Amino acid sequence: MIYSFTNQKGGVGKTTLALNFAGELAAQGRKVLFVDADPQSSALDWSHQRTEELPFAMVALPKPVVHREVAKLKENFDDIVIDPPPRTNEQSKSVVMASDLCVIPVQPSPYDIWAAQEILQLIKEAQIYKPEIKV
Repeated sequence: MIYSFTNQKGGVGKTTLALNFAGELAAQGRKVLFVDADPQSSALDWSHQRTEELPFAMVALPKPVVHREVAKLKENFDDIVIDPPPRTNEQSKSVVMASDLCVIPVQPSPYDIWAAQEILQLIKEAQIYKPEIKV
């Protein structure tokens, strides 16, 4: 399964949730790939600070080709977790198209709910081409 934690708004916990979710999947014995698709590379930076080995594989892919590259890699992993950039752009579209399930983290505030509308619209558009995407 391919999961993404996506929202155009920064600071809602996308990277933290994605890393912890990938860690939990790995703790359950699943073979997991984490894709850091955010040009800020926060997840990759975090991985370099660790003193222990990561419980999952990690790659950086901050380009709008995530959907093509992940399709090539998915047969080697049970699950793929993607951390996209905090904006709606070509790269975000590529992440959504790669995903089986898009999780949209939001803080409990009107601003976060309003900001989520843009990513929801992007997902609706992607579902025209890939109707099986779940949100």
